[in-house]
Amino acid sequence: MTVDTTRSPFYAWLDHESIRTLVNAAFVLPPGERLVFVKGLVPGLVDDLGLAAFEAFLDEIRVKAQRYNEALSHPGEGSATRQTASEPLGGPTPHGEAHLDGTRNPRRLGGRALERRWEAELWNRLGEVP
Repeated sequence: MTVDTTRSPFYAWLDHESIRTLVNAAFVLPPGERLVFVKGLVPGLVDDLGLAAFEAFLDEIRVKAQRYNEALSHPGEGSATRQTASEPLGGPTPHGEAHLDGTRNPRRLGGRALERRWEAELWNRLGEVP
């Protein structure tokens, strides 16, 4: 299978409209109910992914929260002031997640286009069918 390397295959296959609808619906709930909603997803994810993969996902969530907090505390400064490493290369698949070593780096020679090529090569090796 060949994928379009101008978009990450790890996000191109998703049903973005359905996910956006679910997220927007959850945002009308107060914070406590949103936490309970997220907790309600945990047993199914552990069953489907296994505990080790779920714990790796929790680490990604922690990084996302830290990076978001850094962005809020340094408005308009971009990534130059961030201390937290970026997200890992790769991402969700129909069967869980797959990642390359390393993290996204917009200042990398070749930039995001190079990272997308690496992700496309990984996707092709995985043989995931969107």
